Amino acid sequence: MAVQTFEHTVTEGDTAAVLGSGDLAVLATPRLINWLERAAYAVAKASCPAGQTSVGTLVKVEHLKASPVGAVVTCTCSKPISDGRRLIFHVKAVDDAGEQVAVGEMHRRLVDPQRFMTRFVEAAEAAAAPATPAE
Repeated sequence: MAVQTFEHTVTEGDTAAVLGSGDLAVLATPRLINWLERAAYAVAKASCPAGQTSVGTLVKVEHLKASPVGAVVTCTCSKPISDGRRLIFHVKAVDDAGEQVAVGEMHRRLVDPQRFMTRFVEAAEAAAAPATPAE
């Protein structure tokens, strides 16, 4: 029951050798996780209530099969399971031969973007404020 499907062709830039997660010219696990995360985010975005967004909080992915440069990998994401503030997605990737490349689960948390970012603005302002001399 995929809600979102993305198709990617593995390029040299997607390989473990280029991304630094290995030394072989096959699809890098970090790139694969990025593709799956993008699918989960797209589904989450369509599921978010007005005025909210989501942030990733958990990634559990098993990379089952290597994919060489030129392979076509299709990433899919299920409808979310929600417990109110958390969205849980089941993700998978298959190659052009229909074999599983990866399976996993991703969690995203619903947040108010302004409230979420406020803490970083406040921390930056506090760091930039001149120190008061000690007496």
